[in-house]
Amino acid sequence: MIDVSIVVPFHNSERYLMECIEGLLSQDYPRERYEIVMVDNNSTDASVRIVKRYPRVRLISEGRRGAYAARNRGVREAKGKIIAFTDSDCVPFKDWLQGIKEAMAHPEVGIVIGSLRFARDSFLLSLLADYENEKDHYVFTSKIKELYYGYAGNMAIRKELFAEIGPFVERIRGSDTIFIHQCMAKYSCEVVHYSPQIRVRHLEIDGVGKHFQKVFIYGKSSQKYRKIVAARPLTQRERFLVFWRTVRNRDYSWLKAMVLLGLLVVGFGYWVLGSRNLIQNFKQRGMILRLRKLRRNWHKKRKMTTEGG
Repeated sequence: MIDVSIVVPFHNSERYLMECIEGLLSQDYPRERYEIVMVDNNSTDASVRIVKRYPRVRLISEGRRGAYAARNRGVREAKGKIIAFTDSDCVPFKDWLQGIKEAMAHPEVGIVIGSLRFARDSFLLSLLADYENEKDHYVFTSKIKELYYGYAGNMAIRKELFAEIGPFVERIRGSDTIFIHQCMAKYSCEVVHYSPQIRVRHLEIDGVGKHFQKVFIYGKSSQKYRKIVAARPLTQRERFLVFWRTVRNRDYSWLKAMVLLGLLVVGFGYWVLGSRNLIQNFKQRGMILRLRKLRRNWHKKRKMTTEGG
């Protein structure tokens, strides 16, 4: 009797894969009540060999490129009534599955979203993690549908709901958010439950620079999925409110508050760069300017040749 199927897509993830699998195998949950389905998405490194070392792990493959195509394949193969998603560069805490199961005990809940921690609890990363978790709490208790988002690094869905609303749209990013909005359109915000106690550690984010890179990517992704669903980012007022709640609820000193504010200002700049696709626009503008310059030089040479003739 399998309660939960854990679906993990991977592509060239040898750096983190062993730690991810060990975390999944070490859950404080009856071993016979959950399965682990790892979906290879065209890996060319040692990832597949690593997965094969673990007899308890089911290894399947998906040739269509993209993590969401791999997740869809994993769901089709899954035996559990609950599908728990995480990423190959993530390690769930020991009570992760137990927390998901308890949250799903409420029949109105169809989707459970947990919280993310970073690879290390350094001073700066801890500040950012505190803010991100406070932001999650604000969004998922606001009952404002437009603010809701998803992250498949720490999310669980009832299989019957996935069969009804799914599968994931096979895009590069943002399909978890699109899926959540599709569910809310049919039901309500109540179908989504946020539980900060359901925790996953994101190994890839091991420094502030990595965090800012992810913020840039999230900004770029949000700009694209907002063309499909009625989603919006936090306003500046809402961002400041989340910042203030972070400072107040965690009893920050004024120094820690100012450091966090500085990090958030830099992060917001990265998010704007991504969401407005400014870097791509700059590249395109540079290409246009180079083409114009080449055209001017060509006309200039042609004119000189004509005059010389």
